[in-house]
Amino acid sequence: MSDFRDVRPAPSSEADGTQEKIVGALAVYESPDRLADALVAVRQSGLTRFDTVSPYPLHGLDHLLGKSPSRLGYVAAIAGIAATAIAKLAQWWTSAVDYPLNIGGSPLFSLPAFVPVTFELMVLFASIATVVGMLAVFNGLPQYGSALLRSRHMKALTCNRYGIVVDAKDGEFDPHATSDLLGGTGAMSVELLKRENVSRFYRERILSVPFLLLLVGVAIFSSTATRMVYRYGGEIPPFDFMKRQPKVSAQQVSAVFPDGLGTRSGVPGTVARGSLPYAFAGDPERAGQELINPFKASHEVMTRGRAQYGVFCQPCHGRLADGRGTLTTAFPKAPTLHSRKAREWSDGRIYAVLTEGQNIMPAYVSQISGKDRWQIIHYLRAMQRSQNAPERDLQ
Repeated sequence: MSDFRDVRPAPSSEADGTQEKIVGALAVYESPDRLADALVAVRQSGLTRFDTVSPYPLHGLDHLLGKSPSRLGYVAAIAGIAATAIAKLAQWWTSAVDYPLNIGGSPLFSLPAFVPVTFELMVLFASIATVVGMLAVFNGLPQYGSALLRSRHMKALTCNRYGIVVDAKDGEFDPHATSDLLGGTGAMSVELLKRENVSRFYRERILSVPFLLLLVGVAIFSSTATRMVYRYGGEIPPFDFMKRQPKVSAQQVSAVFPDGLGTRSGVPGTVARGSLPYAFAGDPERAGQELINPFKASHEVMTRGRAQYGVFCQPCHGRLADGRGTLTTAFPKAPTLHSRKAREWSDGRIYAVLTEGQNIMPAYVSQISGKDRWQIIHYLRAMQRSQNAPERDLQ
């Protein structure tokens, strides 16, 4: 929509005691086809500063107006790139520099973990920049004294009529000639848009006091109304079909089974597919005698073992398995795995400890697969040998 705030001098009228300045001309049409034909005639006349008003978007109108693609996408792209940089910088500084935490042995600057925050901040920045840019920068809003909005045809233009607006800042604009031109394009009505009481001291500003007060009032009302609804109105979910499903969640009561339990235990005498029971439960010494590591040491096995050791073992036993873990003194100190006892244990004996736990060490059977437990043991053996190398390894 054209901006009718500051225009070149135009004929004024003081007949009724008020000063009026012509800021443009408006022609009203009864159909989109007549509007399209009129646009062609207006462009051929040499006028360049004109726009249209319609109650809904009209396909192909931008082409008839000769407008280039909107630059609003660049605003969103710049805001999104800036948000990405800010999010990554803030998360890197917090997690890797200012307050580093070892979370399961993951890198301090873990890119996948930072993606959700980065995405949300990018969407937030792009959305705000797009709305502000569209309203304030490209459309020049708010226009409190817009002559177009005060037109007697505005009600019809938002319902079932279509209009062409010619800006008086156009170098070819002449009130009488432009009115005659628009009248000859099949317009239902032509109106000269006038602004009353124009003052040389009057300026419309985006950050004017009334507009800022309006924003503050809307923010206070919205937050208060939202709080009151959620505090006293109860939960009002827009879609509850996912929350209320015909299913039985864990630990819920079920009327289907005679015992009323929704969580069912395994059928006695059966084994889940791919889950053979551990045959050495409560007997780690026998596990040490009978269990043999089924994997041979290889680069692939060592790489996987090192990764799993860093996630599950390093926080307590340390990077070199010397008991210097990353946990604080609030936790009991884990023993070194380079002791003679640990080095003389068989692979099966260590596997039993990983499976069932020992002393205050919990069992990892539900967290580490059997295959990964054997690969961790291979990596542990490599660390033990590196810190307690025999003489033949030094030759």
